[in-house]
Amino acid sequence: MKAIIWDMDGTITDTERYWIRNIFRLLEHCGVPDGRGMDAPWFSTATSQTLKNYLASPDCRIDMTFEQARAWCRNYIYTHVYAAGAPLKPGARETLEAARSLGVPMYLVSATERQALKYTLNRLDIGKYFDFYESTCFRAQSKRDVALFERCAARMGASAADCLLVEDSLYSMQTGRQAGMTVWAIADEKHVKEEDRIRATAHRYFENHALLRQALLEEYA
Repeated sequence: MKAIIWDMDGTITDTERYWIRNIFRLLEHCGVPDGRGMDAPWFSTATSQTLKNYLASPDCRIDMTFEQARAWCRNYIYTHVYAAGAPLKPGARETLEAARSLGVPMYLVSATERQALKYTLNRLDIGKYFDFYESTCFRAQSKRDVALFERCAARMGASAADCLLVEDSLYSMQTGRQAGMTVWAIADEKHVKEEDRIRATAHRYFENHALLRQALLEEYA
């Protein structure tokens, strides 16, 4: 292993739970809260899919297009959750310290909007752990593209096959496997329904950062 590529939301920061509950803030804003919460038939762990499901369901009580609803949700998250202080997952800072002790370059790749990403790195004082970071938000190349990970690896002077990818999202893990990377998964409540598929996709699966940190040091130190 010559380099590490990290995800941020759900892997380092505990922000995925805000994203998946975002629609309930939208409904409260519109004065039509739904008491069923995550048990509602239109609920999905993906924000965009939840919005699409709700707007197409008989339960829909808001006069918005999908693009308007998604824009409101994004704005709420960035101006309330990230601006107020997106929290680290328990033990994440210690894991980053352990990873840095391995002496390999590290790259943070996040779908979070660039300004929110930069603000979070600075506020939490974790930008120092990464040689490079970038946002895929509003960019043509996403974590569904093998070329993205190949480019990131090359920027660190490595091939994708020499990189470790640490993620919580299944789709990104699948891309990492296609690129030939070693993929490690960390648990996050957003992806409970996909846990079996995540375990089958990742080379290793960790319930928390303490276990992830231990594995990093045991396998690579």
